[in-house]
Amino acid sequence: MKANLERGLQLYMLMLNSFIGLLICVCVNHFYLSIYSAVAVGLGIFTVLQAFALRLNKRVIGVFKRANIQLEAMQQSDFNHQLKPHFLSGEVAEFEHRLVALSEQLHRDKAKYNRQLFVVYQLIDKLSSPIWIFDDNDELSYANPAFELIYHVPWQSAKGRTIEQLDLENQHGEWRFKHDSLRQNWTLHSSEFFEAGQRHRLVIATDVRKALRHQELAAWQRLLRVIGHEIHNSLSPVSSLAQSLRSKVAQPRDQNALTVIEQRSAHLQQFVARYNQIARPLDLRREKVVLNDLLMSIKKLFSEMYDDQHIDLECSVRFCSCDPQLLEQVLINLLKNAFEANLTQQPPGKYVQLSANYQARHVVISIADQGGGFANLDNAMTPFYSTKSDGQGIGITLSRQIIEQHGGSLTVSNGLHGAEIKIALPN
Repeated sequence: MKANLERGLQLYMLMLNSFIGLLICVCVNHFYLSIYSAVAVGLGIFTVLQAFALRLNKRVIGVFKRANIQLEAMQQSDFNHQLKPHFLSGEVAEFEHRLVALSEQLHRDKAKYNRQLFVVYQLIDKLSSPIWIFDDNDELSYANPAFELIYHVPWQSAKGRTIEQLDLENQHGEWRFKHDSLRQNWTLHSSEFFEAGQRHRLVIATDVRKALRHQELAAWQRLLRVIGHEIHNSLSPVSSLAQSLRSKVAQPRDQNALTVIEQRSAHLQQFVARYNQIARPLDLRREKVVLNDLLMSIKKLFSEMYDDQHIDLECSVRFCSCDPQLLEQVLINLLKNAFEANLTQQPPGKYVQLSANYQARHVVISIADQGGGFANLDNAMTPFYSTKSDGQGIGITLSRQIIEQHGGSLTVSNGLHGAEIKIALPN
């Protein structure tokens, strides 16, 4: 049986006061008064001592009660309640002051932790990669706005959903998407942390396509450095000699052959130049642009070029941080492709939908035509691939390169009536 300090103190004080009262009763009876008077005096002394004992016991127990309340508040991370020391010296006073110091230290540590946690959550919100935070029950407790890039809804509407409901799975610590389409485009990494004593799991999604394109771009740049110089040095004299010899030969057949050599040399030089244009980094000059004004100027430009086609413009975005000249170049190139795609249909398409809105802290610009869509969607952004007879195959690739150097993304798909291209720029 475990000892009870309160009852033990009461019992000890009762026994001590009883002994003192009995001793006084015997002494009084022996030296001064009768037995009845001695008993009355002994009971009076016992009552007074017992009252002092109960009061002292109450003060001692009060110390522990206040300490228990303080510890419970500290356990609940509630630092509004603060213990007030009742003693000025002694071991109990030292205990109270140490408890107060511990509470204040924990309060400072919690405030520092909360500030750090707030900074971490702010950083998570600003990251362009989707991030999930799951509680100990594997239910979504928090996510950053980039969540919308995958699920196309704000994360708040999905709060409380389980891992399975979000099409995720965890197999032996390896996280991945259930669907192959998402699994091919995103890789997942996870880690654990504790907040308010609860275990949480943080999952980060990385766009594999961007990483692969960066590796592909690096490979192009290395290849270009190796062969570009030699190709240019070899083609320049070939083109010059062909041009000189063409003026000296008389046979039309020989002149045609030299003309073909000169043209092919020029074409190969242009090819290398275009390759270099895609591979080199751009000099971005970001500005805070009124997006509606930029889109209206582009719409006016195309209304003068195409009389029988129109741009249906919808813009709910006020400002966009971008290089206006490069973004304008991208939009003109993509809209030109959209109008040309409309003309290939029978009957020709008459409208191109151009819209801009906010999504997951990004400015999303969409272009949709009525041209029947991409004939080969897998190769739509493959460099130098084109289904046009006079196409060079670098328009969409260069546009994607410009957008990605803005920190955004460019995606292509086929809609109900034609192709749809979406540009997402960080806001």
